[in-house]
Amino acid sequence: MTITPVENALTSARVANAIRHAIFMGQLTPGTKIAQDLLADQLGVSRMPIREALSQLAAEGLVTLEPRRGAWVAPLSLASLDESYALRGWLEPKAVELSVPLLTEDDLKRLRQHLGQLEWAESHQDGDRFVEANTAFHQCLRSRCPWPKLQGFVDRLWNGFPPLTPQFVTAQMAQDHAEHAQLLTAAEARDGLRAAATMAAHIQRSGHRAREHFQGLGWSLGPESGDTR
Repeated sequence: MTITPVENALTSARVANAIRHAIFMGQLTPGTKIAQDLLADQLGVSRMPIREALSQLAAEGLVTLEPRRGAWVAPLSLASLDESYALRGWLEPKAVELSVPLLTEDDLKRLRQHLGQLEWAESHQDGDRFVEANTAFHQCLRSRCPWPKLQGFVDRLWNGFPPLTPQFVTAQMAQDHAEHAQLLTAAEARDGLRAAATMAAHIQRSGHRAREHFQGLGWSLGPESGDTR
């Protein structure tokens, strides 16, 4: 198992991001026990952010924790991936539809800035910066949604698979950037229905590309049976 080191000052959220990346790149496979001491050494952090990160990943369904036994990569499957993208494809477009008519001029300015950051990251093939700008763009686009429960559901779905998609799907950044430009155009027109339809298509395409990636890593169609440890 090899994971790119991160600086000591990074928070548990960034540690969780590094572990997610290792899972999604096939460096940590489903059923693998996570060596927490080794992980802390590789990431250059103490055990505390490792424990916090693993708790977060367990809540997302990516990690299984057992008291006094340790942590394992959960028995992930294509079915769990499909579920995450299907739920996001149903819920996030609705949040966008409700949010877009209420966006302020400052919100639109931030969306343009995030789009510029996406363009920079694409031109420099910087996956980490692209993911950060992508997340910020989506959050800003639905920030005015007046339904807090819907916002909470979408926030939870954003943990796990979706944020890292451009990092592990080749040539996705250019397509993502083009679709974000379409979303910005709909937002500038305060056209919630057009923005929602564009978002639904965007999520569906991302889900298909992610499925191809994980199928290539050998993920099964359904949940693994039996004890993989």
